Amino acid sequence: MRATPINMAGGVRAENVPDPVMKNPTDALVRVVRSCVCGSDLWPYASKPQGEHGDRIEHEFLGVVEDNGAEVSQISCGDLVVAPFISSPAASSTAPWT
Repeated sequence: MRATPINMAGGVRAENVPDPVMKNPTDALVRVVRSCVCGSDLWPYASKPQGEHGDRIEHEFLGVVEDNGAEVSQISCGDLVVAPFISSPAASSTAPWT
């Protein structure tokens, strides 16, 4: 799949990355059809120290559910979903450059 990691200030590029896999029965795989840059993406864009691997940006997106785990009950394959910042994985983690 394609993603936009940032590995240093101003260092954003689209590149091929491994396809995601479901790890937990509460996971869902979503094919992203549109994404956007969030204000939180601008902080590392301006100041992230150079690193060996990039951190993904554009965590706010619109997508289609491709697969979901056994414990997922509120969405189904084929559903159109929105992932706003407040519910994205990046919203619950601490960025390594802060």
